[in-house]
Amino acid sequence: MAKQEKTAAELYREERKQRIAKAAKKNQKQSHNIILSKKAKSGIAIAVVIAIVIGIAGFAVSNAGFFERGKVAMTVGEEEILKAEYSYYYNSAFSQYFNTSYQYDSYYGTGMGAMYTGYDWSKAPDAQSYASELEGYENPTWADFFDKSAKESIQYVVAAKLYAAENEITLDEEDYKKLDETMADYEKNAKSNNFSLPAFLRYNYGKSMSVETLRSIFEKQLVATKVQELTTQQYKDAITDKDVEKEYNKDLTVYGVVTLRNYVITAEKVKAEGSETSEVTAETLAAAKKKAEAFESKLSGVDSFKNVAYEYEVLAENDEAEKIKTDDSITLVEDISHSDLSYDASDEAFLKWVFNKDTAKGSTYIVEDKTTGYTVYMMVDPVHTAPDEETYDVRHILVKFPEDTTEKAEDNAEAETEEKVESIELIEFEDEIVDIHVDLEKDLKNAELYDKAQDILKEYLDGDRTEDAFAALAVKYSEDGNAAKGGIYEDVTKGYMVSEFENWALQDGRNNGDVGIVETTYGYHIMYQIGKGVTTWQDTIRTNMATAEYNEFVEEISTADNVKITNQVDEEVADVIDFTNKFAKTIIRNYNSSAAQQ
Repeated sequence: MAKQEKTAAELYREERKQRIAKAAKKNQKQSHNIILSKKAKSGIAIAVVIAIVIGIAGFAVSNAGFFERGKVAMTVGEEEILKAEYSYYYNSAFSQYFNTSYQYDSYYGTGMGAMYTGYDWSKAPDAQSYASELEGYENPTWADFFDKSAKESIQYVVAAKLYAAENEITLDEEDYKKLDETMADYEKNAKSNNFSLPAFLRYNYGKSMSVETLRSIFEKQLVATKVQELTTQQYKDAITDKDVEKEYNKDLTVYGVVTLRNYVITAEKVKAEGSETSEVTAETLAAAKKKAEAFESKLSGVDSFKNVAYEYEVLAENDEAEKIKTDDSITLVEDISHSDLSYDASDEAFLKWVFNKDTAKGSTYIVEDKTTGYTVYMMVDPVHTAPDEETYDVRHILVKFPEDTTEKAEDNAEAETEEKVESIELIEFEDEIVDIHVDLEKDLKNAELYDKAQDILKEYLDGDRTEDAFAALAVKYSEDGNAAKGGIYEDVTKGYMVSEFENWALQDGRNNGDVGIVETTYGYHIMYQIGKGVTTWQDTIRTNMATAEYNEFVEEISTADNVKITNQVDEEVADVIDFTNKFAKTIIRNYNSSAAQQ
């Protein structure tokens, strides 16, 4: 490894972009599933209000829409689908992609949202082409995709309702309690934005939506969710250990992982005559290849790798060469999957070598990159099952740093390396002392915002101290993109969140119901621990197999003759699509106007 030429801040940004790009790559491989969002674990969708995310409020609905409410958009099987229901699913699809795209742009830079989702929030749906083919649509736009998504969602909900009736699946008292809570959350959300609930619904879904219609939509979704949970569990219970083992061995690149050591031989960059930039040349690439082959020839087993790497670091006059002897992370990559490794190395022959069960421990392979040089790999632990993975469920409320503060923190190498201290704040609460564990730097980045975070935490402590109470505060105060869902993150795996957030949630001794404040480069996170779990490789395979069977079940019931779409009222469908396009254009225009004034 040559001397480090990039600053810590540059490396941080590079790593961050790679992480997002990797997520994007995985996201592109996934099919667009039926859009049935969930409110926490209840299975009821709550559409995120786009105006809240952007922080504007300028798209007035002219009247109460009394004459719009009974209008029918289409018939699915024998069930008439109101225009409001179609609007709900259409705008839910739109909101999902818009908000995700906007949030990625906000946190990771312009263009990251479009790369991750394919959707560019700064353009109206009908003004951007959908990248893939869309059955039934010629030269499709994203408006067409949202139309298709809405119809597929409606067909599944109707199909699930019929299936539930045939199989005597009904809602119980707990389900209706969740329904009431969801409607109450919607009302709170409306009030926090100075809307009455009816006006709030018209603002988001058009004049045809009413409180009664929305409740009916949520009730149907609850039935569909119950069908999903019961059928998926049935499939899961039927999968045997032999089935799991067979699935694992079918294709080792799907579930297998490997542990490798690697060392990069960087080709020298030289300036061509008359050029101001340095480039790798055929001669420097050949020299790097010779070094890589020499490196490989010196290896005499797994234990020799670090010593040879150390010799090369010394030859490269790296001042931190000694680190390579003690820091395994410099050369060791543990339990890496095929998808993650293929992101870093696209050499198909190499990937085939890595995930061949006959590749022995201590075997080596050299991979060429014509733009940088060569990487020498050594197999440490041949393809094997993934280790157990600790996961956690958590809620949080983000008090966000101003954009310039966040950028400054990311550009400052010390911001990621300053010594951390864990303090315990003792807050007096009605004659008792509550221990609040807080991970903080010695000097607060923003004392005023930290005080705000403490006030929110105090409000929680002064209340019922339940998960629902915390979720309500998240809806009210959080500046994160998941605020409308009560700030919840479920089944989070290690490495997904920033380290301070993750370390708090996975800390030894962390108990369900613990609360605290964590400082990251994004701001102050008021944390609420829901729980921790462990996912084994068998769990992962069993879940994926059950999900695949469930998806086939969805496809079967959603395309049956009894849920075919007939009697579509084109005028009403077009009106919903036009409403959303105008809504998007208004948001974009107001955002651009606000940005220009800053």
